[in-house]
Order: sequence, then C-alpha cells, then structure tokens
Amino acid sequence: MEIINGSDRLPVLKKPLFLALGNFDGVHRGHQAILKKAVNKAVEAGGLSAAYILNPHPVMALRPENQMSLLTDIVDRAEIMGEIGLDYLIVETFNEDLSQYTPDRFIQEILDEKLRVSGLFVGSNYRFGRQGAGSADTLLYWGKKLGFSLEVSPMVYNRDKKVSSSLIRSLIIAGAVREAADYLNYYFYRHGRVIKGCGIGKKMVYPTANIKASPQLIWPGKGVYLTAVGGVSDQLLYGLTNVGSRPTFANYDETAVETHILDFNEIIYGREIRLCFLEKIRDTHCFPSATDLKIQISRDIEEGRKLINDYRQERNGKGCPLQASCSVLRSF
Repeated sequence: MEIINGSDRLPVLKKPLFLALGNFDGVHRGHQAILKKAVNKAVEAGGLSAAYILNPHPVMALRPENQMSLLTDIVDRAEIMGEIGLDYLIVETFNEDLSQYTPDRFIQEILDEKLRVSGLFVGSNYRFGRQGAGSADTLLYWGKKLGFSLEVSPMVYNRDKKVSSSLIRSLIIAGAVREAADYLNYYFYRHGRVIKGCGIGKKMVYPTANIKASPQLIWPGKGVYLTAVGGVSDQLLYGLTNVGSRPTFANYDETAVETHILDFNEIIYGREIRLCFLEKIRDTHCFPSATDLKIQISRDIEEGRKLINDYRQERNGKGCPLQASCSVLRSF
C-alpha cells in the first residue's frame, strides 16, 4: 500500500477509485468492515481502493484543550490498512483553510475534481465539512449529481456493545487489553526504540528493555502486562511489561514503559521493538524494599508463563495469534 500525502499528489489513475472516508483511529472492527467493502468493490470492478484521512485529527487541531490521545498514529493505521488490502492511504493535512470547507465544496473540489472517485464508503455516523454539517445524505445527493456511488455501513456490535474508538480507549486506559482486542480484531500494540533506563532491573537480575512512551498515543493504564514482543528475534517472544511509574523507587516517579523479555538476554539498545498487550497481570504497587519487589517479579513471571500456556492451548490447531513479527490482524 502507498501513502499519499495530500489529495493533490494522487497520480492520475486509469482505473476507478473506491474511497473509504473517516478518521479510522484504531482501525477497529467497525472501520475494517468499511475498508473491506472498498477493497472488495475495487477488486470486483477492476479498480483501486483507498482510505482518506485527516492529519492531525480535527478534534486535536480544533480543540487542543481536550488533550485527546490517539489509539493509532499514521504509521499504525497504514500498516493495518495494508493488511486489509487497500492500495492507497491518502493523508490530507488538516489546517484552518480546510476546516472552513463546506460539505459541498469538499465534495466538489476534493472528492470529484482531485480524486475523481467512482464510489464512496462511510459509516452511518460519518460527518464532514465545516462544523460537521455534512452527512451520508449529503454524499448521496451529490453522488446522484456527479455519478459516484455510496455505501453506508451500519454500526458494528460486538458482545452487544457498539464498537467505537471511544469505548476502546476507555478499555485500554482501564487496563482491559484483552477485551479491547475483541473490539479491535487485533492485539493492542505499541512500538518504540529501546533506550537506556536507570539500570535497576539489571541489578535485580531482571533486565528490562525500556521504550519512550509517546504522549500523543494512549497507553494501557498503570500495571504489569503480559506482552508479545516483536522485532528482536525470529522466534515469538513474550515479556512482562510495566506501564507507569516506579513507585518502589522514590527517585524515579516519571512515566516508564519497561519490558523484561522472557528467555532473552541480548543487548538491544537502539532497536525498534513492538509490544502487543495480551493481558493485565496486576496493578502497580509500592513495595517495602527492592527485595520484596524482586520476589513479586518472580511471581509475575510465573503467572505470565501460565498465561502463555493458556494462549497456546486456546489457539491449538487454529494458528498462532501472533507471528514472530507480531503481525497485526487476527481471526477470532
């Protein structure tokens, strides 16, 4: 899949373009349903498929005081969309000028003149244009005038709950990463470069890989998690990841993300790794001493190994849920 930075940079296409509209933060089950329809239609019609998103997120640009954090950055969304089968991801810079586009102007100047769309795919709650005045009805009206088709996808439900980015954010913040995976259709993950920490883990015989937590992205709530680790080996590795502060050590109260990779002792400073959050093991606690913390970590590792065996048995005969590269999309 190719990322196009700006609708005016899309090359002239000799095939019809079928476009999914939305921000697609998280690219969850509901988003995937919309995107797959665009891909399937393009295959059926001998055309090309694409998604169109705005960056930065309009809420972050227009209401920065809300301090909204994203489930996925552009790189994450592009990876997941690529696995779905899209040909292009069109990333439009959201600025003051674009924020003033009326729905009619957006359709005529961008969708019709620049992208020359043959078909559009949106969710039932899709809004666009200045102050969100445009809706599926607006697109349907202009589709009849300009000759493009429109398919509106209904809301997707999972376990009797409406799948939404806001619901998934709340689950992840609460540490319910296994439940969040059920709505995402993949294990929630983060990636980052391994940096030098304070050396506490090494002194305790439990060395950790530390990565810097991006403040613009949501991280699971404070706690210890079982994670799958990608990017360090051809084999699927697991780890115990602590997200949050180091409450036992008074001098280190800053936010930290540190992973003890099980059965692995290589030095990987500067390596880009991926952490797929499988399950929360416990909340963070302040222990009376480093010795008490070391004993708890040993218990955490024992609990983690039990959970790993459970995952392997659960997936027996169904294929591994995570490849060595920590591939994103999974089947339930």
